[in-house]
Amino acid sequence: MKLLSVCLLVYNQAPEMERLLNSIYSQITPEVEVIIRDDSTDDECMKAARKFPGVRYFRGQKGGIDRTFLFLLEQAKGRFVWWVGDDDITKRGIGKVLRVIKNNDISFVWINYQIFNQSEPVTNMKEGIIDKDKLLENAGTGLGFCSAGVFKKSTVDLETAKKYIGGAWTSLYSFLSAISKGNCYYIKEPIVICYPTTSEEIRAVTVKNGEINNAAFEVFGVGFANLLWEFEGTFSRKAIRKTIKGSFGQTWRGMLVGWIGGWDTPKGKRWRMFKLFWSYPECWIALPIMLMPLWINKGLFRIYKVFFSHRKFVFEERLNTFFRKDINEKK
Repeated sequence: MKLLSVCLLVYNQAPEMERLLNSIYSQITPEVEVIIRDDSTDDECMKAARKFPGVRYFRGQKGGIDRTFLFLLEQAKGRFVWWVGDDDITKRGIGKVLRVIKNNDISFVWINYQIFNQSEPVTNMKEGIIDKDKLLENAGTGLGFCSAGVFKKSTVDLETAKKYIGGAWTSLYSFLSAISKGNCYYIKEPIVICYPTTSEEIRAVTVKNGEINNAAFEVFGVGFANLLWEFEGTFSRKAIRKTIKGSFGQTWRGMLVGWIGGWDTPKGKRWRMFKLFWSYPECWIALPIMLMPLWINKGLFRIYKVFFSHRKFVFEERLNTFFRKDINEKK
């Protein structure tokens, strides 16, 4: 059995896949395998994969990101599995992960990561075995970023994981399942470089024929919260509520920016937002804003940009990191 399976999810992303393979190919040892699941509509990824002998390549039909995750999990021969999207792994990354899983009795590794063109990593904690509540509170919605988690394959029940197909969270279920069954380790060095989805890319996959179909609220607002509550006992109630609070804050702000930008809408979501999040104080800020006419929000947004142009919408960037086109495009 291999020690580590590095599993690549690919959909019409030949340049990104080749960039990633170039960053890891020299790091492959007899303990490591690389698997590709390619659901592309053209042959460009297949042609690029052939440049890297020894990589296990599977071609499939577009069946959704959840099914792709589980297919790769089934095919993996490693004791530990590392799903990777269209991101980069640094030149020392695989070696670092191997040392951690060899030298520690763990079931899950949380890897710090850095957003492309930013100087600071996303988190900053002491490296080593980490308390589960602390991990949850600091990772937050980052637990939805597949490239930042490495988990022991034996901790995930495939049949149970299948019930999350369609919700975009088979990966998060797998991570939480691994966390619940052993120790967790935090790697402080940002060995993953993340390339967030741009607003233009989100618009391209969410707006079709003038109609908006953006699943971010259901995934990051509803699905994320519901799944966390299923693991109450692994985490404290306080840690879960704090994490959901952060997720909700990012989600409704992202929806607001998307509404103003034309790639999201609160229609059909406001009442659901109230029913699910009324006990969170920020809900009472979000709802009045979402009930205002769009033209008022556009005006307020322009004013904000005039007076706070030096500030970036961090919540939008963070949400885009996990949106990654997968939610709407890989279905």
